[in-house]
Amino acid sequence: MLLMTDFSISAPRAVLSVSPQNWLTEGDPVTLICEVHSFSTGWTFSWFTLTVSPGHYDLLSDSSRGAGGNYTVSSAALKHTGVYACRAEREKPVYKTQHSNTQLLWVSGVFPPVSLIISPSRTQHFTSASLSLSCEHQSNSTGWRVRRYTDGGQLEDCSSLRRGSQTGSTCAISSTSTSDTGVYWCESESGEKHHPVNITVHCESVFLNLIISLAVYNQCRKQAD
Repeated sequence: MLLMTDFSISAPRAVLSVSPQNWLTEGDPVTLICEVHSFSTGWTFSWFTLTVSPGHYDLLSDSSRGAGGNYTVSSAALKHTGVYACRAEREKPVYKTQHSNTQLLWVSGVFPPVSLIISPSRTQHFTSASLSLSCEHQSNSTGWRVRRYTDGGQLEDCSSLRRGSQTGSTCAISSTSTSDTGVYWCESESGEKHHPVNITVHCESVFLNLIISLAVYNQCRKQAD
């Protein structure tokens, strides 16, 4: 009977949050918080980073220090930039949750050596348009590539996109869609990450309808006056 009751409610789920914020400067403190809401205590937590391989997570080498639910970095460094997730497990009754939601943690340096150049030069774009993103290094752009973290929680290479291709340090998206909304950055072969940019892709028809509606509204106001 108890077993039936356990399965009649939703399964325990790990939920990840960040305090005080996701966007940091070198030296800032940050804490990743993993919780299992509405369930008993006794959970042990593990910590992971998301990789570009779909559904693959790497266990942090020092994951055990966050076993109590808080993984704290007292002085953030560039190497801490990444997409994080957590997982909870208990012994009585035995249960292990799925990986939690993901959180992007970004640590910026004072003088980043590489810039992400966007063409057209704006962060708001419409669907079905071409978009180019290039990593330009102060001395040598070789070995740099464009990566992104989407609103859907996916970490992706430009070359893995259905309408994207990576040539050298330039990523070209031939026809944008709303699923291309996310944070884009430059990443070196050694894993250095620099210059994150939030890019939003809007459905053009929605904006056209909004513009038309505003025009009609303004015209009606003028006539009323």
